[in-house]
Amino acid sequence: MDTAAAAMATGGGEEDQARMEAITDNLQTRDALRLYNWVSHRCFSDCVTTFYRRALGKTEEDCVHACVRKFLLLSTASASRFAHLAAAAADDD
Repeated sequence: MDTAAAAMATGGGEEDQARMEAITDNLQTRDALRLYNWVSHRCFSDCVTTFYRRALGKTEEDCVHACVRKFLLLSTASASRFAHLAAAAADDD
């Protein structure tokens, strides 16, 4: 068995692992940007109703804060639940 085949049989080389980590990082960055853009669009669309001023009105500002807070609470709860399920699945193995 040659060196490349041996490296593949043992889980791949360091180069392959570095390449996979780079791909994973790029995907996570892309997903984070998409999520940020979605939340920004959603909260803006739901909360900003007038364009007469440069600054947000008190009602609009409160709405944006509530929108972002709800999203963060949902994200935290979802991540916690996912971690709990992943730990339970790992224990079953």
